[in-house]
Amino acid sequence: MLVLYHGANSVCSVKVRIVLAEKGLQWDGRHIDLPKGEHLRPDYLEINPRAVVPVLEHNGALIRESTVICEYLNGLNDSPQLVPSTFLEQARMRVWGVNTLEYHDSVNTLTFSSYQRSMLLAKPAEELAARWEAMPDKIRVRKTLDLMEHGAESIFVPVAFKKLQRMCIEMEEALAEHEWLLGPDYSLADAMLTAYFFRIYCLGMQAIWESRFPRVSAWVERVTARPSWDAATAPWLDAAEIGRISAIGRETFTKEMFPEFL
Repeated sequence: MLVLYHGANSVCSVKVRIVLAEKGLQWDGRHIDLPKGEHLRPDYLEINPRAVVPVLEHNGALIRESTVICEYLNGLNDSPQLVPSTFLEQARMRVWGVNTLEYHDSVNTLTFSSYQRSMLLAKPAEELAARWEAMPDKIRVRKTLDLMEHGAESIFVPVAFKKLQRMCIEMEEALAEHEWLLGPDYSLADAMLTAYFFRIYCLGMQAIWESRFPRVSAWVERVTARPSWDAATAPWLDAAEIGRISAIGRETFTKEMFPEFL
């Protein structure tokens, strides 16, 4: 039995749900409501003391960290096989997986300086104080507080845009000869990166790739056409909510503010 503790619009949860869909695996979900702070409750902290989602439970064993979960899921059946057969290509796949830590930090920055900022600032001050106190990663708290105070003018925002631009530059190079990141076949590398493009899409920031990276733009068209895109996102985020998030994102990050990236 596969049980996934996940958040509706959590990027890392989307990443794992994409792989579950690609592998055709049956699973049960335990939804953790992040806006309500359910990831900070004592019962969830017993499941993951780092207070993040997702966590996979398989036959009673807990597996944390979304990139590790994705490779674990690939091993549960043989078809389709999302991990390449050669050690060199496996290494390249895992480099993309390591890089998602940087991509996650970047989309997290854009998220918390835009629509999450507007949501959190509407909460009572005492509730926010309790939230920051409960978060185990105090460095993350300091960064979040800066994003709350400064929004798009935070020092972290241009750094995030630059890292996402670097992601597109590296992808553009990787896609020079084939449709997928590791070659002619769709792989775990493509599945994992799709989640970060979903968040950028939700934020209305498609200009990051559309105006400068034609191969990446074509790759995005291919991954969004796969059934796993809707399977991993549509049940938890409808068009109206995406439209609301996108409107806040476009209002927060304008081309006038960030002409180098948009």
